[in-house]
Amino acid sequence: MIMFLLLACGAAAEKETCELLCDDVYQTCEYGAYPSYESCLQGCAYQQEEGADTRGLQKCIANAECDTFAILECEHKFGPDAVVQEEEE
Repeated sequence: MIMFLLLACGAAAEKETCELLCDDVYQTCEYGAYPSYESCLQGCAYQQEEGADTRGLQKCIANAECDTFAILECEHKFGPDAVVQEEEE
């Protein structure tokens, strides 16, 4: 039972991270990669499944202040591709 509660809390924390990320990317910056808020949440969930550091990504994007190039750099630094690059090195 305790393990279930811990997993449930972890899932809620990750959802909050995705919501914060999508608040920045979709609502504040109106970043065109996502046609809707829901698609942003789905993309974030997919990135988590692929091993992305979504908390790091969210913080980086918040600091990018809607600069498209800075957002792309955040993707490279914290997205799933960064995990693959680290494994190859």
